[in-house]
Amino acid sequence: MAIHGDLVGTVPSRRLSKEELAKTHKVHLKKQDLSPDAPRPVKQPVMSEAYPASTRSIRDVEIIPLNRLRVETHHRGQGIIVKVISPPYIGAGAVSLVEDEFGNADKLAIYNQGDSSILSGVPEGCVVAVKEPYYKHNGAENDYMICVDHPSDVILLRFTDPIVPESLRLGPLLKTGDDWKKAGDTAFLEKDFPTAVFCYTESLEALEDDNLKPPIHTKRAGTNLILGRYDAAKADALASRTGNPSDWKAYYNAGRAAYGLCEYRTSKEHLEMALKLNASGSGVRKEYERCLARLREEEMGDYDFYAMFSLLNPQNVHLDVGSFLRRTAIADSKHHGKGLFATEDIKVGDIVFAEKACLMPNQYEPARASAALYAMMVRQLCDNPSLAQTVLKLYPGEVERTGAEGAIVDGVPVVDVFLVEGIRTKNCFSLPLSTLEDTKPSMREGRQAKGLWVHASHMNHSCVPNTMRSFLGDVLISRATRNISSGEEIFQQYVPVKPLADLRNQQYKEGWGFECACPLCDGERQSLESILEKRKEALVAVEKVCNKKLPSKGLIPDASIRAVDRLAKALEDLHEPEVYDNLPRLTLIYPSNWLVGAHRGRKNWSKVVRYGIKVLRNFGFKTPADESESWNPMDIYTESGNASLMTIHVVAALRRLAEAYEALGHKDMAKRSLEAAEFGYMLVTGFKNDLSGMDA
Repeated sequence: MAIHGDLVGTVPSRRLSKEELAKTHKVHLKKQDLSPDAPRPVKQPVMSEAYPASTRSIRDVEIIPLNRLRVETHHRGQGIIVKVISPPYIGAGAVSLVEDEFGNADKLAIYNQGDSSILSGVPEGCVVAVKEPYYKHNGAENDYMICVDHPSDVILLRFTDPIVPESLRLGPLLKTGDDWKKAGDTAFLEKDFPTAVFCYTESLEALEDDNLKPPIHTKRAGTNLILGRYDAAKADALASRTGNPSDWKAYYNAGRAAYGLCEYRTSKEHLEMALKLNASGSGVRKEYERCLARLREEEMGDYDFYAMFSLLNPQNVHLDVGSFLRRTAIADSKHHGKGLFATEDIKVGDIVFAEKACLMPNQYEPARASAALYAMMVRQLCDNPSLAQTVLKLYPGEVERTGAEGAIVDGVPVVDVFLVEGIRTKNCFSLPLSTLEDTKPSMREGRQAKGLWVHASHMNHSCVPNTMRSFLGDVLISRATRNISSGEEIFQQYVPVKPLADLRNQQYKEGWGFECACPLCDGERQSLESILEKRKEALVAVEKVCNKKLPSKGLIPDASIRAVDRLAKALEDLHEPEVYDNLPRLTLIYPSNWLVGAHRGRKNWSKVVRYGIKVLRNFGFKTPADESESWNPMDIYTESGNASLMTIHVVAALRRLAEAYEALGHKDMAKRSLEAAEFGYMLVTGFKNDLSGMDA
């Protein structure tokens, strides 16, 4: 039943009673028991319904009773304090029945809490505060619910917090600090780590003797390490120091926490202190050596890519490596906001940077990958507030900022889920398990994960970029596709470039809100509109004759080859020399590739050479005007100017040239073409690989 517009903003005349709520809730709980191990869905935000997270403390708002909540309203400047009176029903969120100090009851739905938080399924009897709550109509008559989207809008209150009304307390708190510690130990043994953290926190608050607190900090540090809450683990580890030699464990835990945050220099300092106090500790020495290896990678960019590749499998996509970023720096760009710039001269083929993902779930099903990344981003920003310093500064599209994103309020960082989703959609990358495997015919199609690389996210787009990215698990490798000078802006290709300028720029406007000003797009704007329309028509005609399919093995009829050749020449004539003299001709790539395949099937090797060279030319590379001319294919990487486009199709064309030259008896040219193909394959896959695995 849809809610009437005249009820919006009003207090409902009737709500479901506590008994009615309990009856319905029990039905849901029974359904939940039937499938306790079912994967938990994620509620991704609907961007058209965006509203900001609360930035106020619960102590700075007016606390109101549940019966004052108004329909479809965000109660700015107000808050509620309620006790949970039912077990949670776990779905996309956790739905519980709650009661305020006046006996009013309602439903509370808490979304976007990670498994590390006790709020992901608040136990019965806990007291929570909701800041500036949103009261939602559920569709059925008299059925409403308090809906909490932003994880920082709900606070788990300590039982002794003076803000908790007396009637909501559990009664006299008989537990001492030692009782809470024992409860935490029990929860830990039961692997209920969020509850263990809660109990250890209560123990620390109850203890009056500071000398008794270090062991509790140690326990909480270890539990937070298990939960991946590295900021809190590091703080607890350092708080557990006593000034005695046993402090080696405090520094060891602090070092492990810093390592988890990829703060390798800080990790090294803490681990050195641990070794100073415990030189014989083999575990500490092992962590220290691992940390030194990450620092070498950060400084030198010296990676064993073959070893990294050998470790990859669907269950192990997160590689233990450091990020090599020192050749680049983030600065203001004349194109769009911030950009990435070279801090030194970089030669074609060299690593520009290699970056381990800040956040990347192991989820390669496209239908689930986006939701998995969104959920991970929210959880990690809540669990490790230090991430906010980098992640929440990224471009979020049209989502408005409050300026308080990431600020600690009521002990938790302000996390706006709509801002997070905006950042995800504008900055994430789609990726295979490895780019190398993705070039092979045996690769299963459609397997794409999504991840966030903060440094790489600052790169602006160009249709003819000077770098090419590849992936090994959660590591992004960026290599120079031509020589880059110190101070030059570094560009990447956001998505595969469409042949027609208007279509690709429409994609950029819809996806990122910009119009491309790369040399190719700027050059193509000089073409007459009438020419552009004729080019579209000619491309459609070519694709129709070719059935939008490149030739496989077998003979293509001469008539078909002549038809495609004729249409390709007509299309070529629609590219004005004054515009395209040094630019790619993207609409010609498909027919040129098709003709390479067709002539190869007929073993017409001289024609394979002719059209293979045309493929390279149409990608913007400098090639000989006459295919009989002697040339070095490796020169395409250094003498083609700033408007060439490197793709796997360039590698394929070079391989075909090598094959054709070999068949024609031009051994030297075959060798040079193969060398150029191998070099290009390194650019595509990220490291040197054997071409034999490519799809023939």
